[in-house]
Amino acid sequence: MQILRSIKESKLQQFAGLVRRHDGTIFPIVKTELVDGFTKLHIQGSVVDFWATPEELYFRGYRLLCAKPAIWDLWSRVICAPDQAKPGAFAVH
Repeated sequence: MQILRSIKESKLQQFAGLVRRHDGTIFPIVKTELVDGFTKLHIQGSVVDFWATPEELYFRGYRLLCAKPAIWDLWSRVICAPDQAKPGAFAVH
């Protein structure tokens, strides 16, 4: 958690959360938005800028480090229901 401590608290407050990629790179979750019936997270870094559902991120090897409660709720559906957690399983209808 040394990495998280190195991020200034004021800078962290502007993000909805942080995810870690399989190679250890940390990216901020800028915001969430309903896109085509799916709640997607906006991930942005110096060389990446994309939208993905929590399921898509999880299956690509991303892990949630810290987040606002609404993000944890979305992410917990993937973790707590792994048998149902396939891309698109938690679409909002």
